[in-house]
Amino acid sequence: MQQVEKMLRAIILDFNGVIVNDEPHHFMAMRDVVSEFGVIITEQEYWSRYLPLDDENCLQAICEYHSVELSDEQKERALMHKATRYMELIGDQYPLNQGADDFVRAAAGRYPLALASGARRDEIERTLKAANLADCFKVIVAAEDFSLGKPHPESYLLALNLLNRSLSLDSSILPEECLVIEDAIAGVQGALAAGMKCLAVCTSYPSEKLQDADWVVPSLAGLPIDSLKGIFEKNL
Repeated sequence: MQQVEKMLRAIILDFNGVIVNDEPHHFMAMRDVVSEFGVIITEQEYWSRYLPLDDENCLQAICEYHSVELSDEQKERALMHKATRYMELIGDQYPLNQGADDFVRAAAGRYPLALASGARRDEIERTLKAANLADCFKVIVAAEDFSLGKPHPESYLLALNLLNRSLSLDSSILPEECLVIEDAIAGVQGALAAGMKCLAVCTSYPSEKLQDADWVVPSLAGLPIDSLKGIFEKNL
C-alpha cells in the first residue's frame, strides 16, 4: 500500500522565547522570589534547569534542587509574588522577538494557529493584545490548562484537540500534520513526543543544543511561510 505523505495543516507556537523575549524577566522575578527563602539561583542554572517550566513547577524544582521545603501557603504567596514581580519588570515594554509579529500574521493567513505555553494566560493575552496579535490565534493553551509540563506532550496535544474543536473541517488535523515552533530543548522533545514536526529557533539556546528538531533557524525574522512545507516534504 502506498504511503500517503502528510502535509502541514496547523502550527502550534510556544510563547516565551518564540514570540516574546521575556525569559530574562521571568528569571529575575523568580530569582527575587526564591531569594526570600535563602535560595540563590544563577542565570545559568535557570536556563539549564528551569527554562521550559511553568511558575508552579519551576518553584517546585528550585526548592527540590536546593533542599527547601515550603508550606502550601508559602508556595501560594511565592507564586503570587512572582506574577506581580514579573508584571513590574515587564511594565508596558512587551519585548517581541525580531520578526515574530510579522511571521505570526503571515502564518495566520495560511494556517490555523494555536499557542501552547507554560506562561500564565493573563500574561499571554496582555502581550498579544498590545502587539495586535490576539486575533491570529484560534486557541491558547496556558499554564492553567494542563498539569504535565514540557517535555511531556500534554500541552501540544491539548492545543490540537481544542483547535480541531474550533474548526469546521471534513477531517480532523492529525499530530503529524502539525508544526510546533519552539525555542527550548524540553519543548522540542515534547513536540516530537506528541508526534508533531518541530521547528526550533535559536533565541534561547545555540543551534547545537536543538538538533533534535526537524529544522533549526536563527529566528523567525524573514522566514518565508512557504518554506515550512519543506519540513513535511523532507526537503530541509
